[in-house]
Amino acid sequence: MKTILITGATDGIGLETAQELARSGHEIVLHGRSEERVLRARDVIRRTAPNAVLQTVHADLADLTAVARMAHELAARQPRLDVLINNAGVYMTGRKLSRDGFEITLAVNHLAHFLLTNLLLPLLKKSTGPRVITVSSMVHAGGRIEFDNLNCERRFDGYQAYANSKLANLLFANHLARREPWLCSNGLHPGVISTKLLHAAFDIAGDTVAHGARTPVYLAISSGIKDVSGKYFDNCAAVSPAALALDRRLAQQLWEWSEQAVRPWLPKVTE
Repeated sequence: MKTILITGATDGIGLETAQELARSGHEIVLHGRSEERVLRARDVIRRTAPNAVLQTVHADLADLTAVARMAHELAARQPRLDVLINNAGVYMTGRKLSRDGFEITLAVNHLAHFLLTNLLLPLLKKSTGPRVITVSSMVHAGGRIEFDNLNCERRFDGYQAYANSKLANLLFANHLARREPWLCSNGLHPGVISTKLLHAAFDIAGDTVAHGARTPVYLAISSGIKDVSGKYFDNCAAVSPAALALDRRLAQQLWEWSEQAVRPWLPKVTE
C-alpha cells in the first residue's frame, strides 16, 4: 500500500484520481483549499470505497505560508510519503496577485508545488520508491518563460498565463528528475477533460474525469515506470513535449528564480 498525497483532490481530475487510488487500496492524503471542501471530498470517496484509508490536509495554494504549514504538518505526522501528485491548478480570467505578491496562476500552478515538493523531499526519501507526478497540459507548447514578466506585469492574458504555468510545471518536473535521481519525477497531460477549469477557460466540453485520471493513476502505481524519470506522459505513454520543456538551461534558470521566490518559506541553511 502506497501513501499518496494529491493536491486539488476536492473535485475534477484530482477527486477522480483519489477515488481510483483509494479503491485500489492505497492510503490517500486529500488536499483541498479549505477544511470544508476536503471533508466533503472525503465523504464522496467513502461512498464508493467505505474501507479506504483517507487523511486530509488543507491549504490555500495562493498563500505560501499556508503551503509551508501544510508541509510541516505532514512531515510531523506521516512516517513516509510514497507519491506526491501535484495536481491542483487554476485558470484566471483577470490579473490578480497572491498575498505574497505573485500572479495567482503562477503562484498556485507552479510556485506552490515547487515549495511543497521541496519541503516534502525528506518525507519522500523515507519511501523505497518515491514518485513526484506533476500535472501539466498540452498547452505548455504555447508557454514561454520571460523572467522580466513572470507576474504578467506588462500585459495579462489568461490563456498565456496558464500556458506559461504549464510549461513551468514541465521544466520543474524535468529538473527535479535531474537534481534528485533517487526519485521518479514525471509530468503529464491528462487530456482535454470536462472540469471547472476547462469550462472557465475555454467554454468547451471535454472527455470524462475518469479518462483524465488514467495517466496520473498509472504514474502513481504502475510497476512498469518505477525507474522512469524526467518524462512527459499522455494517455499513459511517454511522448515528446515541446522543445522549450527540454531546455536544461531554462529549467535551471527557472529553478533558481523559483528558489529565490520561495526562499522565506524554505529551511534556513546553516554553515
